[in-house]
Amino acid sequence: MKKILLTLALFSGAFSVYAQTNEVESIDEDILKPNKRSFSTELNVNPFNGDLKLNNAINQIKVRYFAQENLALRLGVTANATGDLVDYNNPYGTNSSFYKNERSSTTLGLNFGIEKHFKGTRRLSPYIGADLSLVNKSTKQTITNNGTTITRKGAWVSYYYPDNGSAQQQMTETGYTRYGLNLLAGFDFYIARHFYFGYEFNFGFNKTKNQQLEETQTGTGATNPQFKPETNSSYYSFGSNLQNGIRLGFIF
Repeated sequence: MKKILLTLALFSGAFSVYAQTNEVESIDEDILKPNKRSFSTELNVNPFNGDLKLNNAINQIKVRYFAQENLALRLGVTANATGDLVDYNNPYGTNSSFYKNERSSTTLGLNFGIEKHFKGTRRLSPYIGADLSLVNKSTKQTITNNGTTITRKGAWVSYYYPDNGSAQQQMTETGYTRYGLNLLAGFDFYIARHFYFGYEFNFGFNKTKNQQLEETQTGTGATNPQFKPETNSSYYSFGSNLQNGIRLGFIF
């Protein structure tokens, strides 16, 4: 009885695969690729280091809207937040102490662009386009040491100990504003109906301006800030760059 059931299951599975294969082979070219008013989203896989990200190097969520079969509008959104808290209290004895170091960082970004898709083949859809980007990163640090509160904006400040043993202050997690314009080229290869993988590279200009560190002190032991580094710096990049790994996406 078991052999009969197993044989029937195998025949049923083979028939199902055959039917699906015939169905896929009969799909028109336009069905594999997105139609007008379709949406797509994707994530990225980098097989060389086992990395998996939402969309690209800055963990961006991207959605495309196909206004026409060969014309897509793209929108990318970045929203990341991180932070930590060190809270140490020793209320006992004559030398009681209260210390708290709270740090936070928020990154918000927006990309908007357009893609022109070419005919390619039944499964291949090459495209070119352009993309505008704007990213802002803000940071804040609040240190409460007994009766004194220090508030910093624009960067975190921490201590490190070089070889001479004297404690030094340094900035980490600096805030910035970045904007850029990129020309792009890539392709979508449709493995199945409305499911694709692809790749993309960019050529463009990006400029980053670091935020100036602002420090205020309040409380019983407040003094004028002693650490005043010049952080009002900027830098730019121009040329080709790769934002993505292998893109895996679907149409809906």
